[in-house]
Amino acid sequence: MEQSTVLEFKCPCCNATLPFHGELQQMKCEYCDNVFDIDTLRTLAEEEIPKESPEIGWEEEEKETWDETQQNALRTFCCQACGGTLITDDHTAATFCPYCGNAAILPQRLTGGLKPEGVIPFKTTKEDAKAAFLKLCQGKPLLPKFFTSRQQVEKITGLYVPFWLYDCSADISGSYQATRVHTWSDRDYIYTKTDHYLLRRQARSAYSGIPMDGSSKMDDSFMESIEPYDYSQITDFDMAYLSGFLADKYDVEAKSGEDRIRQRVETSLDDHLQSTFLGFTTVLPTSRQVAIHHSKAKYVLLPVWVLNTRYNGKTYTFAMNGQTGKMTGRFPICPKRSAAWFCGLWAAATALVSLVQLAL
Repeated sequence: MEQSTVLEFKCPCCNATLPFHGELQQMKCEYCDNVFDIDTLRTLAEEEIPKESPEIGWEEEEKETWDETQQNALRTFCCQACGGTLITDDHTAATFCPYCGNAAILPQRLTGGLKPEGVIPFKTTKEDAKAAFLKLCQGKPLLPKFFTSRQQVEKITGLYVPFWLYDCSADISGSYQATRVHTWSDRDYIYTKTDHYLLRRQARSAYSGIPMDGSSKMDDSFMESIEPYDYSQITDFDMAYLSGFLADKYDVEAKSGEDRIRQRVETSLDDHLQSTFLGFTTVLPTSRQVAIHHSKAKYVLLPVWVLNTRYNGKTYTFAMNGQTGKMTGRFPICPKRSAAWFCGLWAAATALVSLVQLAL
């Protein structure tokens, strides 16, 4: 396993770890409430990174050793606050020390060819995410009781998800069979006239910033459901934005998303062409050709609040856009509460029928 160091941003006043504050867009100490400029703290933090780290000695006497695959998958890092050893997988870029709770940034995961080209900092806070989650749960009496407990809600985590933003242009041409139906009547008959048309369409469109998440651990449908992001707020990447949050580097290459991007572009082009078919009763495609010309894919980190819950062997996910607050969720149903709910409805219906019969 690889041994390396972590980057931590410390408060110059009390030496506590400084997380990034979404509302202030600066670093705020949770202990002394002082606020600091990112550029100044980054310079101080980089100066304090040790040049070398102590090696870890492993006992080999009758112990199972790491095979090559495991060694490549696991990495160890030394917490600068307490000296504890952090073990992560090969894609973690920011995490928390399990011993002292300090935010830990792993700069080696985001340098060189893996360095993001940009980042959208969190605009919403954890309190915003917790309130949004509880509001989404309102009016759902069949949820398991623990689902909205304080302990459960506190598990909501801010995560920077790796995304590829694709720029491309596309050409589409197609033929369509269309009909226009007219109906009228007199005193004796109803008449119907159907006109048939052959329609041809051609269009060219340019696309900028089509998103696809670059993490195999994230559900693509959930990430798409909390779009869009305001890309005008993308700023140059700075590790200070990661302080206080989790972050992953991408494990899905840009070229792996070409099929998904093609699908999204074709859907967009079809919707655009459909908007031009005005005044027709039916329109059916007979042929269609789409050519997509790729230009580039930009690697960025986008903010997401996430809560994953295991219940009865299934994972239920709540996700919220960390910039706009748009959210989505999948919720379980408690069998006991469901049974009690329907029994209550049955009892109420039975009582109502009895009252009606007595009244008669």
